[in-house]
Amino acid sequence: MSSTQNEKCKGKHFTWSKPMSHMLLEILADEAFKGSKPSSTFKAKSFVKVVTEISQKFNVQCEPKHVDNHLKIVKKESRIIAKLKNKSGFSWDDCLKIITVLKDVYNEEVKV
Repeated sequence: MSSTQNEKCKGKHFTWSKPMSHMLLEILADEAFKGSKPSSTFKAKSFVKVVTEISQKFNVQCEPKHVDNHLKIVKKESRIIAKLKNKSGFSWDDCLKIITVLKDVYNEEVKV
């Protein structure tokens, strides 16, 4: 990682790359499978595991608050995707991992 990218991560805002986000989700899925998510949230040790692995692999200073904040964003985006997938005229392209919609359906939706 370049020193400029590393400096970005040490500043006020932590920047998540796609590989970092993917690793976070893989670790948390594994933690949930192991029973480290007894309710609607993960145990603190799960966040510590993510922090440790992200920090080591990507040479950044990741903190539990970064994991918590990013997980909130991921959940919000997932809810938006689920809502759109259920709307008439919208569908999910599993190969591209995107929502697809016909142009006329989209134009009507944007008017609303």
